[in-house]
Amino acid sequence: MAGQALRELELFGPQYVASIATPVGKLWVESDGERIVRTTFNNPGRGRHGKAPKVLTEAIIQLRAYFAGRRKKFDLPLYQVGSPYRRKVWEQLGQIHHGDTASYAQLATKAGGSPRSVGAVCAVNPLLILVPCHRAVGSNGLLVGYAGGLWRKKWLLQHECALAKELF
Repeated sequence: MAGQALRELELFGPQYVASIATPVGKLWVESDGERIVRTTFNNPGRGRHGKAPKVLTEAIIQLRAYFAGRRKKFDLPLYQVGSPYRRKVWEQLGQIHHGDTASYAQLATKAGGSPRSVGAVCAVNPLLILVPCHRAVGSNGLLVGYAGGLWRKKWLLQHECALAKELF
């Protein structure tokens, strides 16, 4: 029991943080030492100093390979906290293959919600790129909403060959 309490306290403590320069700006990756808990384009402004845990080092390696075009899928332990509905949406996002997109309406049908609620879940996705909310598009195929900015969404989809460059 004491170990569980200590573990819960650590979740609210500083995380291990690393950053990577990408074609779409600096990306920060946070870990609790065992899982990846956040990827963000906004500097978290905190983090533990010292040797990075293996999972954080591996995340950086995989993200570099993704941006170099050598990786299409991530194999990392992720810490995803959210309601059952959020977890359903994130699971559906994870099933969209590299090079493909799905509409918010398609995702809503599979998750049991509305397109607007799927968009709201995508907006608070703490694991940008790793949980590919950038692959969700409007029913008409247009790019709508992305926490990292639409220009990044466009770049990511073009990088994955999910958008024809000449369309945008």
